Amino acid sequence: MRSNHLIVIATSVLLALSARVALADDAGILKAENEIKKALSDEARAHKAFGAASHAAAKAHRDWAAANNAIQKAYANRAAAKKDAKQAAADQATADALAEQAKDDNARAAADEKFASSEAAAAAEQKSFADADAAAARARAGAKAHADSKALNDLAAAVRDQAAASANAAKASNDIQAASAEKSKASDAIAKAEADLNGAVGGMAAAQAEVERAENDMVKANNDSHAALAERAKARRDYAAASRRVADAYAAVAAGEHDAKVAAADKRAADEAAKVATADNARADAAEAAAGAAEAQAAHFAKVAENAKASAAATAAAAATHTNAANKDFARAYRMRADAAHEIERANRDEAKAQADLAAARQARAKALEDLKNASV
Repeated sequence: MRSNHLIVIATSVLLALSARVALADDAGILKAENEIKKALSDEARAHKAFGAASHAAAKAHRDWAAANNAIQKAYANRAAAKKDAKQAAADQATADALAEQAKDDNARAAADEKFASSEAAAAAEQKSFADADAAAARARAGAKAHADSKALNDLAAAVRDQAAASANAAKASNDIQAASAEKSKASDAIAKAEADLNGAVGGMAAAQAEVERAENDMVKANNDSHAALAERAKARRDYAAASRRVADAYAAVAAGEHDAKVAAADKRAADEAAKVATADNARADAAEAAAGAAEAQAAHFAKVAENAKASAAATAAAAATHTNAANKDFARAYRMRADAAHEIERANRDEAKAQADLAAARQARAKALEDLKNASV
């Protein structure tokens, strides 16, 4: 009899311990699901901010293109004065080069607009996925259902790769911002120097030297920007590949669920994840196109810079004999372009902040998924 009592007591203790372990697991799962929900919400907010900043950058690139068009007209008008043959020839060559540059400037702005639109579209899909994921989590909690461990492992690994790609994109965005800051500085210097070249004769030599230096700085900044945009495009492509794996893993979670209501909720979330993966792939395409447009723009600008330096030298030489032509539109047009450069810099700074927030949110989601996986064991 005593033995039976001991068995009953021991069994009761084991059941109590089991219940406590189950409660601890359920609490851990709930905590992790809530952390995932918050991370997805933070991602959606940061993604929306990035899209807005990208649209601002696209507009700024349109303004840059318009300013270059005004600069082109200023060179053409100064060339038409024909006060000095060498200056006129150099100015006309620069005007012709800028006319060709306009095609690349417009292509860059168009590529940036497509990139911004792709970011906005991906942000909308991400928000829909976040809502569906939250609904699936509620369904699992209500049914006391736990996701399949292998599917969770695959999901956690894919989200870790997403987080790594986002961190790389954040670094690239910082590099883009740094390059645009250098471009702003060079634009300011060129604007002042070109205004001086159309001013008092006494300052021509110094102004020419400043044009030479600042144009070289602009070429370097453009090349640095392209390199960073290429890195961002690679990060977007890596992220898109991880997004596809997230969608596949989520589909496996849904397929492994036995509770019909939970399975249906998981399936909806898996479908939304697939839409996100498609949007992320389009985002990568747009990022690659933007990087390609920036490369063409940078290569052409390097040629324009050589022409602008030759025009500055010819203007300074003509000034020595007081045969130089001047045009008041130079100062205004170059200032317009410098203002556009500052717009680009501000937009890139906002992009960098939003991308950093995205990277942090995705890192938080990766950690929460690890916690969910561990709690579900």
